[in-house]
Amino acid sequence: MIEELNGCGVVLAGGSSTRMGEDKAWLNLGGETVAVRIANELHKTVSTVVINQNEGPDLPLPSIQDIYQDAGPLGGLHTVMAAREEEWFFLSACDTPFIHESVYNYLSSFLDQTIDAVIPEYEGRLQPLSGIYRKSCLPIIETLLHNGERKVSLLLEQVQSVYVNDFQAFPSEVVNRHFFNMNTPEDYRKAQEICKIL
Repeated sequence: MIEELNGCGVVLAGGSSTRMGEDKAWLNLGGETVAVRIANELHKTVSTVVINQNEGPDLPLPSIQDIYQDAGPLGGLHTVMAAREEEWFFLSACDTPFIHESVYNYLSSFLDQTIDAVIPEYEGRLQPLSGIYRKSCLPIIETLLHNGERKVSLLLEQVQSVYVNDFQAFPSEVVNRHFFNMNTPEDYRKAQEICKIL
């Protein structure tokens, strides 16, 4: 755990899960829900973890409901930043059940007082829902949401962002699993198979 960092882990569990057909956050993987699994991994990096959800079972961690309804991940990030006092927010979507603390610790090595966001880029695609955001982003997020904008990419264009695409120091399976997305029943079956070998 990064003791000196004033950080908060955030599990984004406000999505509609339309392709899965049921809420991804509460699916069982290895004897625990996906949301709890993600929260436990984030806890290895930061001491506080919260979940952004509008409905769902009670969990042993703070739950924060959206201020802006149906505003996607940007709305979830806004809600948590507005409610919490920490400076840095470590995001994880609820469809990435195999996040790994080492990736977040590596991303956090790029943080400093001139940076607003550290965003991983994997296999040519930005992964903003596995990024780290500074509370300095909050006023810009507020303006975007007020104007009806929901894209995280619009935030990244307006803040000081660092993009990290070199993960060669990590075992390939760690990085592949960290960015594994579980969106469909087929993905869920694959995730269950991965659990068997972890």
